[in-house]
Amino acid sequence: MILKVEHRTLFAYSRPIYETATEVRLHPDSSQNSSQRCSSFTLDIEHTPTIFEYTDFYGNKVHHFNILQSHDRVSILATSIIETGKGTPLSSDNEAILLMDFSAESRFVHFDPAIREFTSSFSPQMPPLALGEAICRKIHDSFIYEPGVTDVHSTSAVVMALGRGVCQDFAHIMLAACRSLQIPARYVSGYLFGGSTPLGHDEASHAWCEIYGGPETGWVGMDPTHSSLFVDERYIKIGSGRDYADVPPVRGTWKGNAEETLSVSVKLTAIS
Repeated sequence: MILKVEHRTLFAYSRPIYETATEVRLHPDSSQNSSQRCSSFTLDIEHTPTIFEYTDFYGNKVHHFNILQSHDRVSILATSIIETGKGTPLSSDNEAILLMDFSAESRFVHFDPAIREFTSSFSPQMPPLALGEAICRKIHDSFIYEPGVTDVHSTSAVVMALGRGVCQDFAHIMLAACRSLQIPARYVSGYLFGGSTPLGHDEASHAWCEIYGGPETGWVGMDPTHSSLFVDERYIKIGSGRDYADVPPVRGTWKGNAEETLSVSVKLTAIS
């Protein structure tokens, strides 16, 4: 599929602020190991700041900018055209180092007693992908999709206690379950055409997991939010990391005495 993504972020402030410093992780994955290809990417930012970019430790492309003059809003529009595929992401040269991070606890992924109990029926001797699929299915069948009960700071332990949440929460549960059984797994930020929610709406960014099947198999995407479970050509990957903290779409700080309001809209269109 060839898909167009228009991701708009608006920060509005109750009074003028200054010295905004912002990082943006919205460029679709276009590494040589990726199964998709980004043919076009533009970043339009209000106040026309100079935009810099770098690649972070996990291979994600990051754009960043500063706005020093007084302002009461910042609008960021990222527009991408991506050709998606069904292929499996391959392993990278530094996989051995990364696998240590993707096998351990992290900021939002905890091996708490509830996770141990949740995974007690699974055998660590199962093949990695079969085990990942079984965990993915159990999360989909056991948890309720309900926006508003969690936020971007909710850990896997919090979601386990609630028994409900959104795609980010389900991804964190899956990471905790897989890693606690010694299966390397990483968090993926991106989009899903025709359904970032179980109701089938393209409302915002989406999140899922990739399970490591070994050097020959590579990484396989699995999505506990949807009954189809496996990632296909409808998915657009932006980046990956240990959990949400490594790949937030937009992150920044500012100086001033004001209240901030954030609004996000995402539009996905099929070109072919």
